[in-house]
Amino acid sequence: MTIHFVNATFEIFRKRRIGATNRYSMSATLTAYSGDIQPETRPERIEMDGSRYGTLWVAFVDVSVDIREGDEVHIVDTDKVYSVKGVQTWDGGLQSHKELTLVSQDGS
Repeated sequence: MTIHFVNATFEIFRKRRIGATNRYSMSATLTAYSGDIQPETRPERIEMDGSRYGTLWVAFVDVSVDIREGDEVHIVDTDKVYSVKGVQTWDGGLQSHKELTLVSQDGS
């Protein structure tokens, strides 16, 4: 799918295990992706984050983007960081895409 309203370029950071320990570190996937990030307005989703408006966001990316729950999204231009709380794949032929539920780590 072509994202028609691109408003952000972001990089994905993934939690990776350090050796055979129970410690983890975040490392970049070293690829920049384009997407559309918007404030979440659905009440049932806003309740996920304590009913605080402005902390929950939704993003739309191409279906080929390798992103998982638990990853972090770093916006290239603004250095904002979001945690990925949900990934839903929509398969609609030419309009196939992934919808991401994001929580702002700085609370805004």
